[in-house]
Amino acid sequence: MAQQLQNITVQAPGFAGINSQDSPISLDQSFAATASNCIIDEYGRIGARKGYTAISTNNSNLGTSRGVEALHESLDRSGDKVVFSGGNNKIFSGTALTDITPAGYTPTANNWKIVDFNNHTYFFQRGHEPLLYTDESGLGVLEAMSSHSHSTGTAPQGNEVLAAFGKLWVADVTGNKHTVYWSDTLNGHAWTGGASGSLDLTNVFPSGNDEIVALSAFNNFLVIFCKRSIIIYSGADNTTTTDFKLHDTVEGVGCIARDSVQHTGTDIIFLSEDGVRSFGRTIQEKSMPMRDISNNVRNELTA
Repeated sequence: MAQQLQNITVQAPGFAGINSQDSPISLDQSFAATASNCIIDEYGRIGARKGYTAISTNNSNLGTSRGVEALHESLDRSGDKVVFSGGNNKIFSGTALTDITPAGYTPTANNWKIVDFNNHTYFFQRGHEPLLYTDESGLGVLEAMSSHSHSTGTAPQGNEVLAAFGKLWVADVTGNKHTVYWSDTLNGHAWTGGASGSLDLTNVFPSGNDEIVALSAFNNFLVIFCKRSIIIYSGADNTTTTDFKLHDTVEGVGCIARDSVQHTGTDIIFLSEDGVRSFGRTIQEKSMPMRDISNNVRNELTA
């Protein structure tokens, strides 16, 4: 028997995001089953994602490769933006993709981690000698770390690098995924003497052997993301004193992707084995709680 039609008002549909875990029969109207090419705007409503504009069509240097696989925007000494990118086993500057790969240097991958530190730009990738971009003369030069005139010691060929606490921090070296290295203070190309040093986490891992994946600085703590745990050190700005010590550990939850570690204002999000997590710190209690923020789309992330 037909029933009387009723008007239903749906306010801000889908503002709570996608939920593919629950049954659509009982799904709250605030969730969306699918949402393609859209964003949640400042008012909590679903809106259209902004379009893209081509900056350059000069991609001959990329050849038939997969395209640009690493991208970083830097500011030179005059305040101008410089875009660095990696692809086709080359390194480019600018949106015209000018090849600036040092002569005689042959990358075999494009998984660069690029950071700015003390008026220089550093390029790190596992199994590759780190590179250093300097713009002191206004011309801009990219060179191997050992070729730089003020370089000392041998920089670790790590896959992860962090610029924080007045130093460069490097980890995830081939054959050694349990040690964190750091440079001298305010000198990212000095890896011997001064305040440079290293930290072996073998006896610190909370549950046997583990592997360092990513590094981050959060609320004046050095956060070391491993595959199955998270280790927090305090006093990272004074590595030569007893202030630099183990502060806390999180067991059973780790990070599986270096580039997934991202700051979001007052928090850090990262990808774990069971989804995207939020890493928060309660300042008053000095505790380290975490929150699973991808439980509604866990199957899509872990498939």
